[in-house]
Amino acid sequence: MDLQKKIIIKIIGSMLVIGFLGAQPNSDLDQIILNHMNSGYIPGLSAGIVVNNNVIWSDSYGTANITLNTPVTEDTNFLVASISKLVTTTAIMQLYEEGRIGLHDSINQYLPFIVINPFQPNTEITLYMLLTHTSSIYEDLTYSEEYSIFGNNPELELEYFLSNYLMMGGEFYSSNNYYNYGPGDQWNYSNIGFALIALIVESISQQSFEDYCEMNIFGPLGMEETSWHFEDMDESTVAMPYEWMPGWEEMGHYFIPYYPSAQLRSSVSELSSFLISYMENLSGLMDDETIELILTEHIDDGWSWMNMSEGWGLGWYHKILNGRDLWGHNGMMWGVLTELFFSPEDNIGIIILTNGGDYYGSWYSDVIAIENALLDYGYEYLESNQIININYGAGWNIIGLPVEMEYTHYQTLYPHSIEGTLYSFDGNYNSETSLINGEGYWLRFNDECNTNISGASINELTINLNVGWNLITGISTLLSILDIQDPDEIIISDTIYSFNNGSYIITENLEPGKGYWIKTIGSGSIILSEN
Repeated sequence: MDLQKKIIIKIIGSMLVIGFLGAQPNSDLDQIILNHMNSGYIPGLSAGIVVNNNVIWSDSYGTANITLNTPVTEDTNFLVASISKLVTTTAIMQLYEEGRIGLHDSINQYLPFIVINPFQPNTEITLYMLLTHTSSIYEDLTYSEEYSIFGNNPELELEYFLSNYLMMGGEFYSSNNYYNYGPGDQWNYSNIGFALIALIVESISQQSFEDYCEMNIFGPLGMEETSWHFEDMDESTVAMPYEWMPGWEEMGHYFIPYYPSAQLRSSVSELSSFLISYMENLSGLMDDETIELILTEHIDDGWSWMNMSEGWGLGWYHKILNGRDLWGHNGMMWGVLTELFFSPEDNIGIIILTNGGDYYGSWYSDVIAIENALLDYGYEYLESNQIININYGAGWNIIGLPVEMEYTHYQTLYPHSIEGTLYSFDGNYNSETSLINGEGYWLRFNDECNTNISGASINELTINLNVGWNLITGISTLLSILDIQDPDEIIISDTIYSFNNGSYIITENLEPGKGYWIKTIGSGSIILSEN
């Protein structure tokens, strides 16, 4: 990734975090979540709903640490389990996009040791097979338990563990670490195989996997507290995993030797930035074509994976929930159950993070019920809020806010704008960061582009004007200037101008999201109404 691209995504990444709207009160949704937390014995939960490029709802419930009586907040970091794979996928696909690795290259071209299935020694394992779980690498959970919850061993280095697990004669090697079919022949979920992807990232980038993710994913997205390792975090911000035995049993802040598959810790607020980077691709982490390749069904596993997946893309999987086509991943480990999914067609996504429950009870079905409730809320929001597509040209534009919404930072609404170029006018130009309904603003862009802005429709708006020139913007629908109500008779005829491609043009209509000059003979108010 070149330096210019890194600078651009760093700026936009900061904007994505700012775009988090926070909790929007909803007592019905609260009650659904609390009921299912109770029936699933879930001690703590944090969740969010994303529509287009905004988190339109988020909230947190219960306890992050029972012993310390620490409540869950939107900034509480949870062990996200296999949602981690989505970050690992992003890292390797960035390198793929740069032409530094091919999907069908043998992984042995990039690893510091040789990986061979002893049952099919002449068939190479490829990156594509790792990403689609068709590598024929078997996962022996003995090592998860021995080097995690049930042991006091120091954390193993990734290369040391994987080489000793996969190479004949290694400390953890067994021929049973491979399936007896050929690489690429069948689908079987493999955390071990997926962890190899991170080692390939290290080999190609010549830096640690942690540093690569920080520089190319977490940093650009503003995910400052997200980390692969517990020791790098503030313990007071991390939710403790629990399992109901009955009675909650503390699992401890454990690690796993194949950490890039399942050991990421993050919060709903920071994971929302990552989710938006796929939903809207505002971050520029990857090209649209690469994201489309990731979210294409490559492997049909026939619902074979715990009856949860319809088919697999690259790292992400496809499922159908209540007739909705969703892409994402869940996570399930000791004391952890998480969900991150979105609908590419409708641009609605959800995140659910929990720190435990009744593994042998209704825990999973309770979380899925919560997921359905969050999706219902998102679709209801989409139906009741208008989405306006606004086109703008390269250079300076006059823009405005055509809907009602809580958070109006200009780089959230206009993600391709140049930082520090938003200006209002009250006789003088003033630098601004947020937009107000009815006011027009100058804003500059590098390239011609467009954006979607969603929020509650504005059907009528009263705008207070100063004597002389003013910058205004309209309502949520196209409005003829003949329909502008001027009770104080202050508008000077033929002085309503749009600005397009560097030229002022007398306008006949006010378009949603566009700004206009208007001149008055005195101060007063005008009324914009679609009726």
